[in-house]
Amino acid sequence: MSNGLEKKDLAVSAYTLINSKASSNMWLQGISGVVGFPFTTIADVGVIATHYVPMFNGIRRIYGRQSLTAEVIAPLVTNISKELLLDIVFDKVLGNIPLIGIPLNAICAKAMTWRLGILFSMLSSRGEGIDNNTASDAVVVIRGIFPKSAFGFATPPLKDFEGIVNSVYETSHREFSDKVSAAKAALMN
Repeated sequence: MSNGLEKKDLAVSAYTLINSKASSNMWLQGISGVVGFPFTTIADVGVIATHYVPMFNGIRRIYGRQSLTAEVIAPLVTNISKELLLDIVFDKVLGNIPLIGIPLNAICAKAMTWRLGILFSMLSSRGEGIDNNTASDAVVVIRGIFPKSAFGFATPPLKDFEGIVNSVYETSHREFSDKVSAAKAALMN
């Protein structure tokens, strides 16, 4: 299923793809912040088609999985939207403050792209099927570990990314759920 590559190589390829999308999204959102509303909202909606869906399907291809249609992705996004709402509100409120909002737009865009990229990598590394119920808990875990600083441009270290993604490589839905639940419980303590 994994294109004959070792899981470390797969993780490195996914990391490289996410980093590329995070960098371009950061610049796009920063530039949209310069011109302000409504361009920031237009950019937010546009990156779904230009960044997030292609990133998800690119990661799926890296792991030898089938690309997903909007009908499959929509329930996933709906299921994780509650967990992403805090990030979106933070971005929209602070991102529209004159001058300060420009770097905050960029920071939030990069962080959101990385968080979604890590989630997409975990889901693709795990296997073909998507368990929407566990995805929302996975987003909580990811938000708990990245970024360490909400106001930095930090990229997750490759070693940390590999550890997270490879920990669920080719696991069953049950094993994936158990690992995510354990990680969430550890974060809550």
